[in-house]
Amino acid sequence: MDLGVSLKPRHAANAIPGADTTARGSRNADMAYVFLRHLVTISSGRVSRPANTRFSDRGNDVLTHPQLVTLFRALRDERVLSVYIDGSTTDPAMPRPWRVPLDHALKDLRTWLVDSSHDERESFERCVRLLEQRLGEFSASVGAPGWVAFIVGGDESCVAHQLPVPVPTLAVWSTGLCLAPYMRALKETRPVIIAVADARKAELYRYSLGQLNHVETVRAHHAVESPSHMGASPRQGFHTGTRGETGHDAAQRALLEGRDRMLVQAAHRIAELAGEDGWILLGGTRRVGARLSRHLAPIAPHRVLALMTFDVHSSEAEITEAARAGASTLRDAFDANRLADIVELSGAAGLGVVGAVETRRALDQRSIRDLYVTRHYLDEQAAEAEDAVRSALDQDASVEEVSGSAAEQLDRLGGVAAGLRFRPATLDVAVGL
Repeated sequence: MDLGVSLKPRHAANAIPGADTTARGSRNADMAYVFLRHLVTISSGRVSRPANTRFSDRGNDVLTHPQLVTLFRALRDERVLSVYIDGSTTDPAMPRPWRVPLDHALKDLRTWLVDSSHDERESFERCVRLLEQRLGEFSASVGAPGWVAFIVGGDESCVAHQLPVPVPTLAVWSTGLCLAPYMRALKETRPVIIAVADARKAELYRYSLGQLNHVETVRAHHAVESPSHMGASPRQGFHTGTRGETGHDAAQRALLEGRDRMLVQAAHRIAELAGEDGWILLGGTRRVGARLSRHLAPIAPHRVLALMTFDVHSSEAEITEAARAGASTLRDAFDANRLADIVELSGAAGLGVVGAVETRRALDQRSIRDLYVTRHYLDEQAAEAEDAVRSALDQDASVEEVSGSAAEQLDRLGGVAAGLRFRPATLDVAVGL
């Protein structure tokens, strides 16, 4: 299956439609690369699209990884107008600051399509009209750090929603979706479960896409029996020579047992809510948080962080801010550890590859398990990055845009790396092992 990215539109032999490549071929190739931010033409393998499938407005719902893969496969043979808008810039003196760069991108696309068939140009213009209808709903801004729309040329169906992260403003007319800019939003869909616990209860919250929602309360239930012979008639079998625990000690033991049962119950519920890849943040009293962390460590290794910066008295705004910062800390640490493993495995000819060349070979052999890219790689190697992302998703690999120290390390290694399901023999032959 060919998932390679071509600088040439599928309808013309020229690097730019209408250009004379015999006299200015190299210059046209350079120009085509400049236009990559506006157009990536991709030829992909064929997968039948379900009959009568239509994709509609999702409001503010960001697509999850499985949903994005499903949409990618369903539309892989369709001509699609993909539009991303950066909503992070706000200037009262300039409403809709994204309008000018978007207009430039659409103008560039019309230039590319000048020698295309009448049907394709009409399909593009219908998509633009639908785009303008959607954008007409926004008075000044898109209401979020980012916004995306995928508009299908064949039936004018549309998937459009806000994004929780900034994205570059661009427009792409291609066969299939333009996916690379969406990767920075995917990591925000990972659930973050927060537990604020003391000896009496654990309040559980879910943080997702900037919103904090209370899920449930897990309470400690204490079975405290009345101490024996408290001035009443002695019960049968009681005699004064018996020494035992005091009523206070018995009550304290029952309270601790109730707390421990609550923590076990809370740990299992937290793990259930977090699933296989959600982050877990713990707050509350230090001693209870430490016990809860010990319960969760074997269930969710490397995904638990105790943050005693918030407790049962913290407001939801304080918990929300702690969740945002804590999730970023966990994500960066997880990515850094995974990349360190991949680099080590790559050096030992194991299940890891680093750099564009080896990663491309592994993608061609469909051996990728998880792909890691940096923002710099996505921005500066647009065509290559788009191809890599599509190929990884097509083989059910996860794709992660790393940030922080992990991104700095990966940029020094070429901006892209991957963990492997298996190491193809052809990869070792190619590198001379």
